[in-house]
Amino acid sequence: MLRLGSVQAADTVMRAVAPSGRPLVLKGMRGSVRLTGASQSNADLSFVQKGRGDSPDAARSVLEGISITEKGTDAKYTYTLSAERNDDYATVDVQGEVPRSATLRIDRSSGPVHVSGVRGPLTVKHEHGSVTIRGAAAPVTVNIKNGDVHAGFRSVPADGSIRLQTANGDVQLRIPPGDSAQISARTDAGTIRTQGLSFTDEQLALVNAGARYEAQVGTNGPTIELRTQNGSIVVGAADTTEMADTTQAPPADTATAPAPATVPAPDTTVAPKPDPDTTEADTTNADPTGVDSTAADTTRF
Repeated sequence: MLRLGSVQAADTVMRAVAPSGRPLVLKGMRGSVRLTGASQSNADLSFVQKGRGDSPDAARSVLEGISITEKGTDAKYTYTLSAERNDDYATVDVQGEVPRSATLRIDRSSGPVHVSGVRGPLTVKHEHGSVTIRGAAAPVTVNIKNGDVHAGFRSVPADGSIRLQTANGDVQLRIPPGDSAQISARTDAGTIRTQGLSFTDEQLALVNAGARYEAQVGTNGPTIELRTQNGSIVVGAADTTEMADTTQAPPADTATAPAPATVPAPDTTVAPKPDPDTTEADTTNADPTGVDSTAADTTRF
C-alpha cells in the first residue's frame, strides 16, 4: 500500500538573466538554494520542481500546479515560486551560478541555503533550514527560525553591517585575522567561544543559561551582530578556503563548515548552565560571574 505522498514527479526549468547591478530575488515555497559566484554577467539558474502524491496522477497534478514567474524592474529582478494546490507536497530546488558581485535576496518558507563565492550583499530569510555562506565580502543579513548559520568571509566589508540570527540553532562566524570588526554576540541558552583571533575591549557576561559578549577585532570596522535563542556561538579566524576564489560549490555533504582543530591564538569559552533542549531545523517540510579561559601566552578575562 502506498503511503500518502510516496510518489514523486519532477521537472527542471532553466532560466537566465543579466542582473546588471540589480538585486536578484528568490521568493516563495519550500526547497533548497545552492548558488555559486562565477566570473560571468548572467545568472544561470536551474529550478528543480517536485510534486508528491499518493499516485502518479496526483504527483503530476501537484507538479503541474507549480509556477515560476519572473519580473524585472529598475530596482530588482525577482523570481516568484508558487503552487496552485497542495503546497505541502510541492517543492522547488534552485541551483546555479550567478555573477560574483551579485546582490542576492532569498526569502522562502524553508530549505537549506548554500551560497559560495558571491561577494555582493546577501540577505536570507526563512522559517526552517540551515544557512551556509562561504567567501563573502559584503554586508550579510540572515534571519531564520530553525537551523544553524555558518558564515565565512574572505574580507570584512568596511561599510555596512553583518547580522546573523537564528531562534533555534548554532551561529558560526569566520573572518580573516587581519580584518577589523566590532563583535556583538548573544545567546539565551548556549555558549560563546572565540578561536584564532585577537580581541581588545572585551566584555563578557553570563546571562541566565546564556551569555553576552562584546569585543573589538582590529581597529573600528563594521558591527557584526550574532544572535541565537537556543544554541552556541563561535567567532573564529577564517581558513584559506574562505578567502580563496571559488568557482564550484562544495558537495552537499560538506555544506556545514567543520569546527577547526587546535587554534594557536586564544580560545575562550563561556560555559553557562546546561543548555535546554534545542529545536533542530526541519528542512523536509517545511556582570561577569565566572569564565574558564585558556590562552596561548596569557590568560584572558
